[in-house]
Amino acid sequence: MVASLPALASFFVVLFCVLLMTMLPDSCALTAPAPTLNATTTCATCAFLCDNQRQAQQDLPEDAPDFYQAVFETDAPGCFVLNVTRSWAPLGADQFYTLLKDEFYTVGGGAAFFRVVPDFVVQWGISGSPDETQKWDAPIQDDPVIESNVAWTVSYATAGPNTRTSQIFINLIDNSRLDASGFAPFATVVEGMDIVNNLINPTPGDSNGVDQDLYTEKGDEYIEANYAGKINKVVNVSIIV
Repeated sequence: MVASLPALASFFVVLFCVLLMTMLPDSCALTAPAPTLNATTTCATCAFLCDNQRQAQQDLPEDAPDFYQAVFETDAPGCFVLNVTRSWAPLGADQFYTLLKDEFYTVGGGAAFFRVVPDFVVQWGISGSPDETQKWDAPIQDDPVIESNVAWTVSYATAGPNTRTSQIFINLIDNSRLDASGFAPFATVVEGMDIVNNLINPTPGDSNGVDQDLYTEKGDEYIEANYAGKINKVVNVSIIV
């Protein structure tokens, strides 16, 4: 019997998807940190492929796995991928995992990249929802600094010892001088460096970024009233384990 055209089309679609899944990039298949940093990817391919894995993913583990990834979709547009290695900073990795599961960075209009300092850091981690930010304002203890704050590593912002909550930053250059101040990297950017580099600086001439007190108090309402079209936000975050 000769197969119908719709049946043949379905067969080739399935075959194509299977082939794609066998060629998933490191950022979609997690067993260990991806060793190679791709500085030019737009993440479009990664996002498309990871959709297949996200759809198949059932309940996430209760506790943070030894390795996991967070795909941050932004309104830049584009996405970047953080590869988290728990052994680098266990307390920080656990906190980040819990924040992601609670949708901290996406509720209330999405967390804004409120501090962008060229050739230094990109910082975010105040929720668009003031209630969500307040919910997670209890600090965690510090981790020992095991890895250095080299380019594309990710650490928590702090206000001194044992004050880490939800704010994190990406090192855009080698900031290993921060190691002595207790900033413990827990992740690294493995995809989408070009997206990170092109995030809007909402406060040119002021390296402190937007007013964090007002942002914390009013959330996305403050961002929209003062920086609409002049700041980038997180649109969606997916956890890949």
